[in-house]
Amino acid sequence: MGEGLWRDPFAGGGAPSRFHRVTNYEPVIALFEGYGKDDPTYSAQLSVYVDGEQVIDLAQGMASDALVPVYSSSKGASATVISLLVQRGQIDLDAPVATYWPEFAQAGKGSVTVRQLLSHQAGLLGVDGGFSWDELLAHGPLAERLAAQRPFWVPGQAFMYHALTIGTLADELVRRVDGRTMADAFKEEVARPRQIDVWMGTPESEDLRSVDALPPTAEELTAFLQKSPDALGGGDALGAVALPAGGALDLLATVNEPAFRRVGQPAAGAMASARGLAALYACLRHELNGAPRLLTDETISQMAQIQVAGIELGTGLAARFGVMFQVPCPPRWAFGSVGAFGHDGAGGSLAFCDPKFGVAFGYTVQRLPLPGGMDKRAVELAHAVRSCLSRP
Repeated sequence: MGEGLWRDPFAGGGAPSRFHRVTNYEPVIALFEGYGKDDPTYSAQLSVYVDGEQVIDLAQGMASDALVPVYSSSKGASATVISLLVQRGQIDLDAPVATYWPEFAQAGKGSVTVRQLLSHQAGLLGVDGGFSWDELLAHGPLAERLAAQRPFWVPGQAFMYHALTIGTLADELVRRVDGRTMADAFKEEVARPRQIDVWMGTPESEDLRSVDALPPTAEELTAFLQKSPDALGGGDALGAVALPAGGALDLLATVNEPAFRRVGQPAAGAMASARGLAALYACLRHELNGAPRLLTDETISQMAQIQVAGIELGTGLAARFGVMFQVPCPPRWAFGSVGAFGHDGAGGSLAFCDPKFGVAFGYTVQRLPLPGGMDKRAVELAHAVRSCLSRP
């Protein structure tokens, strides 16, 4: 295990008829296999559900049940917990955050709504003077500083990706409303009842099947930065506020540290298999492993609705966000049809639900792709899946 191609479309012992239309997916399988032929270092997993049934389960270069750091694909798990609390009426997206977290009203933030907070509009992508990895993992110190922070722009007047702090902000909101941490709520309400292989806080018991994320080689990174010297910083000082000292390069190493994995920071600290990521999005609309469907169509439509769209501060790139979820924004994020929602990760992972096609998609890759952004291979695979389903 862990080397070569692993392929078993009938994994789990079910009869072939259980995997409807499975013969239609040969183009997807061929595309996935082709990436390995083109690159002997390619190490990835792919899992796809259609209408609540797993139809593709592939891995090469790593075991099919290996856990990989998925960076910001973690936000999909956090968004699922928020969705559940919205559905239960415990969180009102249009209520001021201070309704649930009174200290948040400091520095003119009393009118900032939950909707603004969780769609990258609140201007809290960092704090004055910066923050450390220790503060991020401890949660409390950074949450207190964010509550006291004056936003970097007038909330609701612009948006910029809150790469790490949105996890802290959402986690504190869950703690205030529910009494549990985001990680505990996810484990108890979502993952454990459905046997979903996504870990927000990875225990020692899972270490033997956990693999490190691999950065580009020094030669690859040097060549890339020579061509694109502003790629890691975006050419805008505001972007540096979003990460601790060391920036993106530090993050590439930090995700492999045991302390980071044990905490499972809700914005970027989850470990998952592609099976787990796909199952996470499948369970939103379908029964899974005996547990009922998690979210209603109404809840999904609220969370997946586009909240902001346009040119993002700091990067100058087009982006669209729902409530914590990414939504398709071609050509930058061309992963699904209208109504799709999910999240990619800096390491190359991608996970999403596309209700129009009944697809729940999970992809992990071990080596960070360059030039960065959403992994084009994941998008190609997603398009190939849709193409198969579009055939008469």
